[in-house]
Amino acid sequence: MIYFCCDQFRRAAIRGTALNGIDFVEVVDRDAPSEDMRQRILHVHLVNDAGALVLTRDNIRCEGGERIRGIRVDAVTMGLGPQTNVVVVEVDRYGDASPYALRLVRSPTDDRPPADFDPMLSRATFSFKAECPSPFDCKPVCGCSDAREPLPQIDYLAKDYESLLSVMRDRMALLAPDWTERNAADGMVAVLELLAWIGDQISWAQDAAHNEAFLDRCRSRISLRRLARLVDYFIGEGCNARVHVHLAVSADVVPLLPGDPPVVPRRTPVATFLPDAGFTVPNVFEELAQADAVYETMENVPALFARHNEMPFYSWSDRRCCLPRGATRAPLGGHFPDLRVGETLIFEEIVGPRTGRRADADPAHRQAVRLTAVEAFDAGAPLTDPVTDAQVTWIEWAPEDALGFPLCLSAETDPEFGAAFIPVVSVAHGNIVLADHGHTVVGEPLGVVPEPAYRLAPPAACDPCLREAPRFAPPRFEPRLSLRPVTQAEPLDPTLPAGLSLRQEPARALPQVALTSSPGGDPWAARRDLLASGPFADEFVAEIEADGTAQIRFGDDINGHRPEPGTAFAATYRVGSGPGGAIGADTLRHIALALPQIVRVRNPLPSTGGVDPETAASVRARAPHAFRTQERAVTREDYAEVSRRLAEVQRAAATWIHTGSWLTVFVSADRFGGGPVDDAFAGRLAGFLERFRLAGYDLNVDPPIFVPLEVELGVCLLPGFFRSDVQRRILAVLGARAAPDGTPGLFDPDRQSFGQTVWLSPILAAVQSVPGVRSVRAKVFRRLGDTSSGGLEDEFLTFERLEIAQLDNDPNFPERGQLRLEISGGL
Repeated sequence: MIYFCCDQFRRAAIRGTALNGIDFVEVVDRDAPSEDMRQRILHVHLVNDAGALVLTRDNIRCEGGERIRGIRVDAVTMGLGPQTNVVVVEVDRYGDASPYALRLVRSPTDDRPPADFDPMLSRATFSFKAECPSPFDCKPVCGCSDAREPLPQIDYLAKDYESLLSVMRDRMALLAPDWTERNAADGMVAVLELLAWIGDQISWAQDAAHNEAFLDRCRSRISLRRLARLVDYFIGEGCNARVHVHLAVSADVVPLLPGDPPVVPRRTPVATFLPDAGFTVPNVFEELAQADAVYETMENVPALFARHNEMPFYSWSDRRCCLPRGATRAPLGGHFPDLRVGETLIFEEIVGPRTGRRADADPAHRQAVRLTAVEAFDAGAPLTDPVTDAQVTWIEWAPEDALGFPLCLSAETDPEFGAAFIPVVSVAHGNIVLADHGHTVVGEPLGVVPEPAYRLAPPAACDPCLREAPRFAPPRFEPRLSLRPVTQAEPLDPTLPAGLSLRQEPARALPQVALTSSPGGDPWAARRDLLASGPFADEFVAEIEADGTAQIRFGDDINGHRPEPGTAFAATYRVGSGPGGAIGADTLRHIALALPQIVRVRNPLPSTGGVDPETAASVRARAPHAFRTQERAVTREDYAEVSRRLAEVQRAAATWIHTGSWLTVFVSADRFGGGPVDDAFAGRLAGFLERFRLAGYDLNVDPPIFVPLEVELGVCLLPGFFRSDVQRRILAVLGARAAPDGTPGLFDPDRQSFGQTVWLSPILAAVQSVPGVRSVRAKVFRRLGDTSSGGLEDEFLTFERLEIAQLDNDPNFPERGQLRLEISGGL
């Protein structure tokens, strides 16, 4: 056979014609009449009925074989029962496992096909072992791989232009020895130089791609980000700055109906100084871009009230009042029923308490708080002062927003300024909205997903008849945003206290980019990665390159949806991030909102945040060790270490107790500031530990075991010092609270923790350092009521692993530790 056809229609062409031919050959094996006749009877099926055709032994040949050759035909019978198109052939013996051919000829000396037989169907291939059991597929295995040709001798160390050109000249000397031209104007020389230049470019690209595969050598920040993600390290792309903005209004701005939109929608731009502009400006990107910084509101403002511009504090007919450091509750002078829980207020000192001048107000005495309670009514009527009938509104704010400084409410100026009484030194500002740095770009076209252009190579197959549909490489569509830097921000949690709402974790910040596709207008959301995205999730990743440009990467229909060819995309994103948007207090002046009632826009406090992207050197130093962070609590020490990751926990200790059929992990937590381990905190800590807990272990959060101390000191004073003054200072030094200057006492809750030994010498040294103390001597040093503890003899007290020493010296709670002083000398 000189050619091979995949589609064989020859049998159908002669069916029903005067010509005949072999359709197939069947070997009778298990159905043979006797054991000796197995594989010796062949049923030759013809395409058409034999009719008057008579074939004899001289017309049939059995050819082929490797071990068994020369098989002869013993008998031929025309017809097999009613099947007149079957010729029964009996051979003298069966053949081996190699293929055989049955051939029809005119005579032993004439190899031509019999008359009226198609020459193409006068021969058929068959196997004697067709019915033999085999563990393999009956489909023939083809081994048609081409023989390997010897490879040319090439110097693969040649990587640059000169070495590549030298290698090609040497090769040409072998292929065309008669070609000796070296003139640069020669066509062949020009071709070699062009190929050497192309090879140099390809070599450079190979080296660059090879470098991108290693953390310590890659140049692309996108490559650095992906490599770091392999070890579960998220690169910090920085974050934008946040600030509280005060909107003063001349009249109340309230929606007419409950379903009306807010008066100040989310993402309303607020800008720094713009020349020749009022407080309200048009929302035009080109005009706002002239400002040094543009912020946008992060939450809706449902209403603005003129009375909330400045709300004075109420002093209950007293004078020279102040809110102490750490305050979380205060009265406002007036009826403010529109204050709501969750609203932010800013306390501000508006005049200098010693001079009465606004210019002398301390800008450091400003703080934002988020309200947790508002009390403006008493039995349905406005809350009033029962003495003066003045209306009062009580407000409370979160402990995390506790006042960080004493806030003067009313004062009397110095004598040189007239000794005048100032009833209002500080006020509370309402109409506060949180804003963050970044200006929105709407509907930037990113182009259309192209049609597939590159066909993938078909899989290697030796079957020439195997036909598969062409496969195309998915089109590359990784558009870039035109403006930079893209804003990076962590989603806002509206329940956080005012101070915490300004803080962001750069590693959790997301690029503020949203895509829409057409046709359909489907939204696509930005994610840090697509590992948790399903095949139908319309999500993408915005990867930031070293120059700050953002490149969009879509999914692959396994992790994230791959957009279809012909899909057009448009991007809405924000521009502005990092420390470039940091601003000082009273810098914002304009709001892009058509609201004439707004008469002033300002930020009483400077912005917070604005972090640069993490440097490549920092990533290379930190990423290789990121996976070493314990992410599963196995031992007791693991539970203690993981508990400390919660911001509220100073230290923790864990205990395993068998509580029936399983173990329960009891976690004892020591909170910062000695905060109580109440149900709310226990729930937060248990929820935080849940992702680290091993299956089969219960979890319970308990308070520490506080051990009160009993300390008695004999103190001798120097002449000229008042005993009461020195005693007050000693109590402050050894106290459980911070001194007036902010210095924590020796037994401050944050200075004592689990199992910590209490030494006597630091106590004596602290007392000795107080001015006026001549000498100090310990008389009692033990656990409260435990006469056997023996602290004086050992000069220290030890505690178990779940115990914390306590010396509050609070007369209301004597069981929390007692400190007695016997003072002699002095005045």
